[in-house]
Amino acid sequence: MVTEYVLRIPLDRHVLSTRRSFTAVIEDIRDAVGGAGAGGQLHSPPSSAGRGLSGRQVNGTPVPAGLIGIGELDIDHALVRGAETSCLLRLLVDMLPASRDLVRFLPDAGASCPVAILVQQAADGGTRLLYDSVASAISIHQDEESLAVARGFDAEVLALLRRVAADDG
Repeated sequence: MVTEYVLRIPLDRHVLSTRRSFTAVIEDIRDAVGGAGAGGQLHSPPSSAGRGLSGRQVNGTPVPAGLIGIGELDIDHALVRGAETSCLLRLLVDMLPASRDLVRFLPDAGASCPVAILVQQAADGGTRLLYDSVASAISIHQDEESLAVARGFDAEVLALLRRVAADDG
């Protein structure tokens, strides 16, 4: 017998817009977390032994250790898109200790990790970054331990995105 139910989950979607070019934004994210090459092949992620700052930098600011690139989906080639959209790339990023703790406290959290960052080239030449918060995705379960871990995960991803989106000049 199969049981099915639907959970309505309100998501907090963070949208950052920047005048920085799509290419510059993608390069900075890849530099910070490692990235997938052509065909989804992963580059070796930067060393992230321990917690704290890793020695990697984006726009001159140290990046927290722990975020690693898991893969990329070039949506331009995977889906048909409208003429007004120039480039779309979905980056999968994880923080393995946080993901491990999240599923230990709340197995359903595995549906939210790794996280996806959508990077969109805007019509004006700038870039938009979209990120759905893990804490909002699991908030319906009201598990305080997993929410604390998810908030830390979200904080690291958002700190990186804010640095990447920051204008150079």
